[in-house]
Amino acid sequence: MTATLNSKLTLGAIAKHLGGKVEGDPLAEVKGPASPAGAPRGHICAVWEEADFGLLKPGVFVVASEKAFKSHPGLEGISVEDPRAAFPELLTLFAASRSKQGIHPAAVVSPEAQISPLAWIGPLCVVEEGAVIEEGVQLRANVFIGTDCHIGAGTIVEPGAVLLERVRTGKKCLIHSGAILGCDGFGILPPADGNPPVKIPQLGGVILGDEVEIGACSTVDRGTLDDTVVGSFTKVDDHVHIAHNALIGQNCILVAMTGIAGSAVLEDNVTMAARSGVRDHTKIGRGSTVAAYGGVTKDTPPGSVVSGFPARDHRENFRVQAAQQRLPELLQRVRRLEQAAEKHKKDEG
Repeated sequence: MTATLNSKLTLGAIAKHLGGKVEGDPLAEVKGPASPAGAPRGHICAVWEEADFGLLKPGVFVVASEKAFKSHPGLEGISVEDPRAAFPELLTLFAASRSKQGIHPAAVVSPEAQISPLAWIGPLCVVEEGAVIEEGVQLRANVFIGTDCHIGAGTIVEPGAVLLERVRTGKKCLIHSGAILGCDGFGILPPADGNPPVKIPQLGGVILGDEVEIGACSTVDRGTLDDTVVGSFTKVDDHVHIAHNALIGQNCILVAMTGIAGSAVLEDNVTMAARSGVRDHTKIGRGSTVAAYGGVTKDTPPGSVVSGFPARDHRENFRVQAAQQRLPELLQRVRRLEQAAEKHKKDEG
């Protein structure tokens, strides 16, 4: 698969951006990035798997390690220390810029909002009183920004996203379509003495650090009194829920369908795999990983790898699963032993 370039770049220009070394002609024009399988002549691939070198056609440039260029004579491109780390930087050069400035005539903006002249408020956006929109912010279309929100410089909010009152973002955040930030937290007093459940007002807000990404259709509820916090550089996939008063550290990765219950704490560098979750008032230690479908019900120490429900050490959980697979066989053995014991009892009688 290939991507096309708006204005051509040379190997030399790309090498300068990546901090790499040109292997070949620095003035050679690059048409765009591509994956190794089926890449056309003049396109460039980042390759770090040895098997992918066999897929390359003549005339395709590569971003690879210096060792790879020595192992495959005739390759042209850019040698870098870590081609996998260079891959996102390579694609950044070819990503289309959507930056605009001004306020679309179909937008509704409160006169009490502060809008940078270098920001863009797209069609059908609503910006309420007290909101602050910093320079370089892009509200693409049909975005709601509530009272007293503060959107940090360079943040992009895609169509259909909703930021209710008291949501504050850091710089260069990315909020995808359908995401909802700042809804009431689900604070409920359960029914008692014949009375119905009682809703607890939610007066806190939501704080995102710098370069946080919130996926499509994900939700981050505002806190009861304090704020719900998502730390800088954390990446949240689609269809993730972060409940009120949760504290998410920096550099965390929350994969699709993850659920973070109220007042849970994720320290820095935690990974929550698909459909995992953590109960309320529970802490997951720094650098831990919760495997897919894992349900954390008690605090986990830093560096843990846990799985299952309730979540336990990953290796221990594998042993439990292996034992469960043997249950039918063990049940048959117990039945045979019971039959043998019953026969022995009758023979003695």
